[in-house]
Amino acid sequence: MVVVKRVLDHPAHMKQVAVESRDGGTKRVPDGNVQETVVARRYAPAIPGPRRPCEEKDLVHLPNGFWYDLATGLQDSSGATCIERD
Repeated sequence: MVVVKRVLDHPAHMKQVAVESRDGGTKRVPDGNVQETVVARRYAPAIPGPRRPCEEKDLVHLPNGFWYDLATGLQDSSGATCIERD
């Protein structure tokens, strides 16, 4: 089980809502309706190489469509969210 720590100002976690037309008609606000259960787990072995070596990763996949590294808690290839083991 993991706990997702969202960066609520990141566009991936915002939704558009209607506002008065003088304010532009819509604005973006944090979306608090995001599920936080693990869908799948994957091990990615280390790949040595002189140009772009890759470290091994133990990843979990969440319903938001992103993969997270269990060792660091960071979203794989992005900084929108991180997780903590529960």
